[in-house]
Amino acid sequence: MTFADRNALYLRTAMEVLRDAGGSLSRTEVAERVADRLGLTADERASDERGRVKWRVQMGFRTSEAAMVGWLTKGGGSWTVTESGLQAMLDFPGTELLSELRRLYRARNQTTKKRQYRDPRWSTVLSALEHVGPGNWTTYGDLAELVGMSGQAVGGFMTEHPTASGHRVMTVNGTISPNFQWWDPERTDTPREVLESEGVEFDERGRASSSQRLTVDDFRDLLSDLLPQPTNKRAWLVRGSSVEGRDLVPVWLRKESVSLAASTLRPVTLPVTRAELKSLVDEDYQHKPYSAREAKVAEFDAFCNRMRPGDLVLTTTGGKTYLGRVTGEAEYVNSGDKRSNLRRAVDWLNDTRPVPFAKLPDPLPAKLHNQSDVVDLTENLAAVEALLRELDIEVETPAPAPQKPLEFTPVSSELADELMIDRDWLQRRTDLLWHRRQLILYGPPGTGKTFLARKIAQHLAEPSAVKLVQFHPSYTYEDFFEGFRPVQGDDGQLAFELRPGPFRALVDDARTHPSDPYILIIDEINRANLAKVFGELYFLLEYRDDSISLLYSTEADFTLPKNVFVIGTMNTTDRSIALVDAAMRRRFAFVELHPSQPPTSGLLREWLRRRADEIAHHADAADLLDALNRAIDDRELAIGPSYLMHDYVYQRPDALDEVWETSILPLLEEHHFGSPREILDRYRLAALRKSIDTRSDEP
Repeated sequence: MTFADRNALYLRTAMEVLRDAGGSLSRTEVAERVADRLGLTADERASDERGRVKWRVQMGFRTSEAAMVGWLTKGGGSWTVTESGLQAMLDFPGTELLSELRRLYRARNQTTKKRQYRDPRWSTVLSALEHVGPGNWTTYGDLAELVGMSGQAVGGFMTEHPTASGHRVMTVNGTISPNFQWWDPERTDTPREVLESEGVEFDERGRASSSQRLTVDDFRDLLSDLLPQPTNKRAWLVRGSSVEGRDLVPVWLRKESVSLAASTLRPVTLPVTRAELKSLVDEDYQHKPYSAREAKVAEFDAFCNRMRPGDLVLTTTGGKTYLGRVTGEAEYVNSGDKRSNLRRAVDWLNDTRPVPFAKLPDPLPAKLHNQSDVVDLTENLAAVEALLRELDIEVETPAPAPQKPLEFTPVSSELADELMIDRDWLQRRTDLLWHRRQLILYGPPGTGKTFLARKIAQHLAEPSAVKLVQFHPSYTYEDFFEGFRPVQGDDGQLAFELRPGPFRALVDDARTHPSDPYILIIDEINRANLAKVFGELYFLLEYRDDSISLLYSTEADFTLPKNVFVIGTMNTTDRSIALVDAAMRRRFAFVELHPSQPPTSGLLREWLRRRADEIAHHADAADLLDALNRAIDDRELAIGPSYLMHDYVYQRPDALDEVWETSILPLLEEHHFGSPREILDRYRLAALRKSIDTRSDEP
């Protein structure tokens, strides 16, 4: 009996058991009764690599699909067959029942795919979550790996799009995420209580049973109709312009080959595993440092094992690029000069029409800066194939639909009116962000820097493409980009895993959508040690067309996508702009927001004018703020209007005094610490009102 036939039998027998029971049964009861009715083979009763009984796993998958199309219900730890399920059993005898289930399931998936998300991968995440039924659980990492995202991005999406399965997504060791919250704030039961009522088993340490976990491999089996089929073709860069002092590219073109020197590698019979290669390299290259040996293992493994006939290969020399298609397996040859011991046959496609670097499509120019002898360019396969099409060279895969150009939405009159800022001023600042890629809004407190940054970002990008972080003195590269974090493994042992920070997650998402702007807002950017936080990324802020090696991950050709933009905010009371180092000034454009100049000056008056009918008290607030800033000697200590742009300030007679005493005067007291009391007295409302009256009496 085939695998499909066995799956059909598991499904029908489970539904028959529920039908004959005349009511609900637990998952365990269903399994026991199905096992009694079926003659299970030893292989079916065997356990998989995770200790799960094989036939029960498949029965669980099929009955979950049946629940999704309405044939079964699963909840509260019990299963029940529905009226539509009973009718399906009558209408579709034998294995036809599974065929009909698959048809309904595929139709349902097609509907799921039509949901309107900017990133279609979110539909796949939601489909996966629907499979995590009662009695099962999964992890953020499994969902993230399924769609090629970060666990942090998946967690954020689930927070914004709550589902019935949200509490069934846990940490990798099967514990409830410490950040989990019910969407309904009135809900008082705990996720563990709900999970246990659904049949999830926990051990004495509070970890869910690994046998009930749905992994990324399970999802790939369940969602095979939704997931794109992976391509077998790869693309590679192999360096040949300077192999131990000689340019081998002309030789490659003439002999239709590509090679690696492997000058001290002993003769080997290929294929050879990576482990065997490592052993050989450690011995044959023992005169090289550890890092060099690791690089050799990676290069030899890529050339001998991962590269395949049909793959595309690029090489460069003299500022020009040649493209070819691999046509042969790797072989070891005793070359006389020891410069080409590992070889592959290649059909060079543009040997008479090399492409100058300047005409390469992005991001290939940055990738070609990588110094490794073999570089995997599969992530940029589309760019390589686009280059082939420009050369009128046949490409097996159809040309993709043209992408929309990366661009900013023009500033609208509605946004300008909402912000009470001149539209031309806003447009000039967004144009500045477009050209410079990094922008800092700086000024005294209360000038609306963070508010304006968020509004601009929300106008230019989708909500999911905007991320805000706040810097502080202890903020590090590991917090910001990526670093190793302690995690508890399934065996209870503590280990360290490389985890992405908010900027890495944003960059990874931006790469998958090059036509959409992604914006990182860094609040209080001047409160951290920027050289420490950005590390090697500081270079990429200025040189977007280059690549760098990362501090922790093995990625040696990391680039910063052109569709990533950074808006920082900087409180000049904390640190004067004069103290900002030259490196930061060079990488960011600076825009001042100050109470004495547009667009901040007059902002409070316009805000009050629009609410004139609602103002019960303190209609003179704008005059008082102007008087305060005239009384402050230091321009950097000026106070912005946002402290007074709250409706409650104008509803109570004492509200303005309260804001003045608790929010504004403390800022000034800090900077006048140790000064005579009369200096602070001139900032109090009584003194300011008196100064206003005096000015009004002047001719």
